[in-house]
Amino acid sequence: MKKRNFFILTFLLWGITGFSQYTVNTVPDPKKSGPGFVSNPDNILSNNDVFIIDSLIQEVQDSAKAQIAVVVLQSIGDVVPKTFATELFNYWHVGDAETDNGLLILLVMDQRRVEFETGYGTEQILPDVKCYEIQQNYMVPEFKAGNYGKGLVKGVRVSVNLLLNKSEDIKPTKSTKQTPENTLYNDDSSDNDYHYRSSKLSEFQVFYLTACITAIFLFFVLLLISVFNKDFFARYQILRIFRLYFWFILFPIPFIGIYFWVKFLTEKWRNTPRVSAKTGKIMHKLSETEDDKFLEKGQIAEEIVKSVDYDVWISDEKEDVLIQKYKRRFSKYNACPKCKYKTYYKVYDKVITSATYSSSGTGERLYKCTNCGHSKKIRYTVPKKTRTSSSGSGSSSWSGGSSSWSSGGSSSWGGGSSGGGGAGSSW
Repeated sequence: MKKRNFFILTFLLWGITGFSQYTVNTVPDPKKSGPGFVSNPDNILSNNDVFIIDSLIQEVQDSAKAQIAVVVLQSIGDVVPKTFATELFNYWHVGDAETDNGLLILLVMDQRRVEFETGYGTEQILPDVKCYEIQQNYMVPEFKAGNYGKGLVKGVRVSVNLLLNKSEDIKPTKSTKQTPENTLYNDDSSDNDYHYRSSKLSEFQVFYLTACITAIFLFFVLLLISVFNKDFFARYQILRIFRLYFWFILFPIPFIGIYFWVKFLTEKWRNTPRVSAKTGKIMHKLSETEDDKFLEKGQIAEEIVKSVDYDVWISDEKEDVLIQKYKRRFSKYNACPKCKYKTYYKVYDKVITSATYSSSGTGERLYKCTNCGHSKKIRYTVPKKTRTSSSGSGSSSWSGGSSSWSSGGSSSWGGGSSGGGGAGSSW
């Protein structure tokens, strides 16, 4: 009899202590044990569930748009979950102190209840009705099927997407069967029960697509203008902007094709025989060595430094000469202030006297023209060095305060508060 009573007493004591009834003060704060956002003291969620939820929350944390805490408890006794969520939110101070952009998701197993507690700032994006829709459409169906980890992942993912403005529509779903613990709950085209699909392109995608269409439109406009221009030199100048590499770097498709098409057209136009405006006769282009006798000394100097290239066209008439100038877009040479040819460049830029913390220094630049020999030295002042230790300390202090809620590695929440916004659902 005594042995039986001992086992009964042991069983009762195990029942009392096996599942803790948490108070606001005794809920483990994840920020005190690491950089995570999930409090899971009863191990209701698997390690994989916690990892996925932390990863999702980190995304919105890094954007500084919100701070989310997830708490999963076996029991809080007879306390109303909504009251518990509000008190825990304000005890931890989830969210930024200035914007109150916090969100706490509480799951109480023995009461079969989920609560969303929102800060004042978060309510603008997640009003009470939207919180309720997320719970009913994504979480409760999974909870009823015993898929607590999957239901929380879905709810957190939808909340994060809304906070990051990735979508506006919440679509209802159906319950699913239990999945293995290592399932990542990623969206899958064959899994129609859970997919929070973005109904709109991101701002960057819209901007990129608009810029690409605009660039293509501009190309065809300039192409038409070029084709209808009878002057081949003018055609070349109009369309040469599309020979720049950045077009197919920015817009690989279709500008790789456009780049080579433009290169073909401009080279063809540059080498197409000209018709003399003076005599009406056909002209032919001279080679690089033959055309020097028709160029001035400064023009030859420009060709030597490759800042400008000249094409010389002649006809049978001795004085019938056409010289066309092709400037190089990117060159270290500029127009010389004396001879005006593009042969003026910076020879050096050096420090003569180094600056210190107590005095400024001096520097010198030398410019020279390869054509006429004109040169110019410019002396300038190098500012005194400034010590950054004090400003760095101030910056560090500010960053430290800010990182309390914006950095994934912080050891505390951000100082936010809640006035009781949010919603709850039972299953």
